Amino acid sequence: MDNSTLVLSGVKVLVIDDEPEVRDIIKRILTLYHANVMAAANAAAALEQMKTLRPDVILSDIDMPRMDGYQFIREVRNLPAHKGGQTPAVALTAFSRREDRTNAINAGFQKYLSKPVDFEELIDTIASVAGQ
Repeated sequence: MDNSTLVLSGVKVLVIDDEPEVRDIIKRILTLYHANVMAAANAAAALEQMKTLRPDVILSDIDMPRMDGYQFIREVRNLPAHKGGQTPAVALTAFSRREDRTNAINAGFQKYLSKPVDFEELIDTIASVAGQ
């Protein structure tokens, strides 16, 4: 087995996206790299999961109904550290303007990726924020 596929071995990633196809593709790709992937269809479900699961990395869409990714990450950042408030987070979004990137970083994301995402860049970014 190629060791490069083990780059995310043991890393717990919480994927939040309201598009089932996107969640499924990302989950499959991350699983190929041996990440432990949890998924949520919306921000409220993700916040609920964070009460019991402690992901190492959050990968969240921005444009979601009810609670968008900006509001979601602000909610996460308001949590105490021991409840996931400092979990590294990556925004994954179709918004690709400079101000969108700035808004994502200012809201509390460490990294920003535009859709459609290059899977190699996705893996490298998650590994980087996870400290792998």
